[in-house]
Amino acid sequence: MDEKNIKGFDKSLVMVSYIISAFTVVIGPLLIWVLKKDDNTATAEALRHVANFGLSYTIYMFIAWLTSAILIGFVIGPIITAAFYIFLIIGAVKANNGEVYKAPFTLDIIK
Repeated sequence: MDEKNIKGFDKSLVMVSYIISAFTVVIGPLLIWVLKKDDNTATAEALRHVANFGLSYTIYMFIAWLTSAILIGFVIGPIITAAFYIFLIIGAVKANNGEVYKAPFTLDIIK
């Protein structure tokens, strides 16, 4: 886990991005990142982690859906879903505490 205290990032915006990802997974955090990435580098980094988190877990769920044909996806899918929401809650709490959080198993798709 990559956890850092960074001064000067908009913790409320990052927390809202995590909360929005509970409903939109990728689109909301990605849209917020695109709109705010040039405002503050620390906020942009935190928002990038949220967008990568949503993209990564969407890819994992797609793989679970594909493997449902051989019954593995029926086991993997609920585990990935539970992990997504657990890490989402942890990320929102960390953002509220002023920490940048990179969830486990998050791929760096957006650089």
